[in-house]
Amino acid sequence: MIAGPFRFGIFLSAFFLSVLLPCAASLAQDAIVAEFKACDANGDGMLTEAEYLQRTGRERAVLLREFKVFDFDSDGRMTQAEFVAVPVGQADELRGKVPDPIVLLSEKALQVLTDRWGQWDADGDGALNLKEFDVAKVGQQVRGLGAAKFSDWDLDRDQKVSRDDAKQLLDIAFGVRTPEGQLLREPSGRVIDWRLFRVFTPDGEGFVTIDAYTRALGPLDEAAKQRWIESTDRNRDGKFDFAEFAKSDHRTDPVATFLQLDADWNGRLTPKELATLTADQLPIAACMFPGFDDDHDGGLSLREYQLTPLCNFLATWQAAQDTDDDGLLQASEFRFHPGVALAALSAEYFRRLDVNQDQSLTLTEFPFTTTHLPPNEIRARFADGRVLAITIPDYPTVLSPEISPDGKWVAVDGWKRGENNTAAHLLIASLETDEVRDLGIGCIPHWSADGRRIGYSKYGQGVFVRDFELDSEEESIDPQGWAIDFSPDGRQAAYVLNGNNFVIRDLAKNEKRTLFTDNKLSFRYIEHNFAWSPDSQRICFKGHRADGGIDVGIVSTTGGDPNLRVLCDAKDVSTDFSWLADKRLMFPRTLAGATKSQIHEIDPDGENGKPSVRYAKQPADRNNVGVSWSRDGKTFVYISTR
Repeated sequence: MIAGPFRFGIFLSAFFLSVLLPCAASLAQDAIVAEFKACDANGDGMLTEAEYLQRTGRERAVLLREFKVFDFDSDGRMTQAEFVAVPVGQADELRGKVPDPIVLLSEKALQVLTDRWGQWDADGDGALNLKEFDVAKVGQQVRGLGAAKFSDWDLDRDQKVSRDDAKQLLDIAFGVRTPEGQLLREPSGRVIDWRLFRVFTPDGEGFVTIDAYTRALGPLDEAAKQRWIESTDRNRDGKFDFAEFAKSDHRTDPVATFLQLDADWNGRLTPKELATLTADQLPIAACMFPGFDDDHDGGLSLREYQLTPLCNFLATWQAAQDTDDDGLLQASEFRFHPGVALAALSAEYFRRLDVNQDQSLTLTEFPFTTTHLPPNEIRARFADGRVLAITIPDYPTVLSPEISPDGKWVAVDGWKRGENNTAAHLLIASLETDEVRDLGIGCIPHWSADGRRIGYSKYGQGVFVRDFELDSEEESIDPQGWAIDFSPDGRQAAYVLNGNNFVIRDLAKNEKRTLFTDNKLSFRYIEHNFAWSPDSQRICFKGHRADGGIDVGIVSTTGGDPNLRVLCDAKDVSTDFSWLADKRLMFPRTLAGATKSQIHEIDPDGENGKPSVRYAKQPADRNNVGVSWSRDGKTFVYISTR
C-alpha cells in the first residue's frame, strides 16, 4: 500500500494538474482569439487576405498559402473557426475543426438514404423492417455495401433498421468509426492508426499489455521504444485500451503533413512533392493521380489529400491480395476487414484508382500482392522508329526470340502459367499480322539461313530440325545435343554436346566434329542462345569455368584450334546473343546495383575486358532480355517485361 503522505502528494499533483492544465489551455485559447481580433482591422469578425497577412513570424508566401488552404469555403474571408484550424502557434488540443471529406462521404451516403426513406417505410413507423429493407435494396444504394445483410444494418438488434442504425453503419463502412462505435477521426483532421491497433488482441476488458505492444513495434533502440511507450501508455499502468491509444502518437496528421510537403507553398501537392514521402509510402503516392485530383489541376488540395490512403492508416491498403492470381485486383479483392467495416471506403478508393474504369486494378494503377507475373512482350523496333509489342495470352512467359531471315516472323519458346521447363512450346508470331503459330513441344528456336526450317531442342530428347510449315515432320539431329543454331551462310549448324562442348555439323556432307578436344575442355557448362558471327567463322557464347568464373567467350569454328578468347566477365550477363553484320555484339545484362536488365553492345574485336555500353533505343524502365537482329540490321527484337 502507498504511504499516506505520498498518496496525498499524488492527490495534490493531480488536483493542481486538473486545475492548471485547463487554465493554461484557456489562456492559450484566449491568446489565439486575441491574435485573430488584432488582425481583424475592421472588426467584422472576418479576415480578408490582407488582414491575415498581418500575422507575424512567418514569410508572406507562407501566410498566403495558409489563407488559401484554411479558407475552407473559398469565400475570400477567414472566420475565427477557420483561423484556429491553422496548426501553427498553438497546442495540438486547441486546433480548430478541419472539414473531413471522409466524414462528408458518410454524411452524403446517409442523405441519399434519408431522401428515399419515406418511400421505403411503408408502415410509417420511421424504421425499416426486414420486408421493407429487402424491397428497398438498401445496401445497393451505397457502393461497397451491396452484400451487407439486414442483420448488418440492424445494429441494435431490435429487428428494425432505424436512421440511427444507418448512420452508424455508414460511419463504420467509411472508416469514421470502428465496428464497436469508437471514433477513428478527430475534428482537427487527425486519423488514428487503426491498422496497428488491429494487430493486437485486447483482453476481456479491452486492454493491451505493453509487452505485446513492444513486440508489435519490432526492433527499435531503447530510446525510441521508450518514446513510443510514453506516448501510448500515458498513465504508466503497463497497459492501454483503444481510448488511450487514440490519443497517442499513432495518429496521422494530414493537415501538418500537407503543409510540410507543400514545398512551393502554393497550397497544392504535386506528384514531385509526394515523392518526398517515406519509402514505404512511395508506391501508393505514385498512384494518387489522376484518381484523387478531382479538379484536374495537377495537384492535390488539402481536401483531396485528406481523402487519400496516404492519410488514412485504417488498413494496409497495398496488402490487398490477388486471390484468383489473374494479375488483376477486383473490387471484391480490395477488402481489408470482414463484414461492413471499411467496405464503402474501400469501394470509393477502388473507384478512384481504377483510372481506365475497367472494373479491375493493374499493378500500374495500384500496388497489391500477387504471384501472377505480367506477360512477357515480344517487342520489335523497326528502322523508322515504330515499336510493335506482341503478347501471347495463352503463353505469358516467352523467351529466346529469333527473327526470321526475311524479317516477317519471330520465333520464341513459351510456357503456360504453372508449367515447368519441359512443357515449352515453339511459337511463331507474325510481325505483319496477328497470326501466331504453335508448333508444339520445343524450345530455343533458330532459323535456317533460307528461313524454311527451324532448329530447336526438347528437354531430355536432344536437338531437332523441322520445316516451318505446321504439318511437317521433325528430324532428330542428336539425342545428346542441346541448343542447335544454323550458321548465317547456311552451310553448318552448331549445338552443345554434353553441356560443355560445341559440335559443328556440315549440313551438306552430314559430317560433324567437336571444337574442344577432350583434354582441352575449357568450360564445365556452355549455355544456350549462343550466336554465330555474320561471316560464319566464329561463335560467341556464355560459359561456366570449373573454378566458378563465368565468361563471354568467342571461339573459331574453322581449322583445328578453337582459339578461345574471353571477351568479358559474364556474371551479370543473361544468355542471349546477337551478332550484327556491322560487327556489334549485343546481349542483356543487369549491372551491379541496377534493378532492370538492359540490352548492351560491345565490339567483339575490341580490347579484352572493355566494358559494354547500354544500347540507347530501348525502354529504361523495363526488364529487357533476349535479343535478335534481322539480317539487314533494320529490325531489333527483344523480350520486355515490367
